[in-house]
Amino acid sequence: MESDSSDRRAVSAATTGSEEVEATAEVFRTLGMARRLQIMQLFLHISETLCGCEIADILELEDYQVSRDLSALRKAGLVESQKRTGTWIHYQVCSDPSPTSARLLDLVRQLPLTRRVDGRLTMRLAFRERAGCVLGVGDPEVLAALDRATNTQLLTILD
Repeated sequence: MESDSSDRRAVSAATTGSEEVEATAEVFRTLGMARRLQIMQLFLHISETLCGCEIADILELEDYQVSRDLSALRKAGLVESQKRTGTWIHYQVCSDPSPTSARLLDLVRQLPLTRRVDGRLTMRLAFRERAGCVLGVGDPEVLAALDRATNTQLLTILD
């Protein structure tokens, strides 16, 4: 009888360990794409939510790419949706990541943003009204502001 109990505990521990290994592998697979790693860098360098259109503008990506990447990051337990405004969903770093994910996020947090991405992040957040995203990808106001920035002192930040 006692050996059955210990066998069940061993199987249970092996299953739990296997699940942790699978979850950790999923996080590594997710962060293995440079785009997703860059998206996580954005979240970890600010203390605010980001909407998909903001991420697309900052990283100069298409909406569908960002949407797909955010979905993978959410599935891996790295980000969570915070609020929905119309068609836009605002995301933030997961408030309760697994211990393994938390350690990996600490490593990602230490990676510096490129000067260009840091400059675009700063500019994009400055476009917000009342702490909310108001301009979408390809919006003429965003594009004009970014064009103007190339002719000002921000040129050194963005290049």
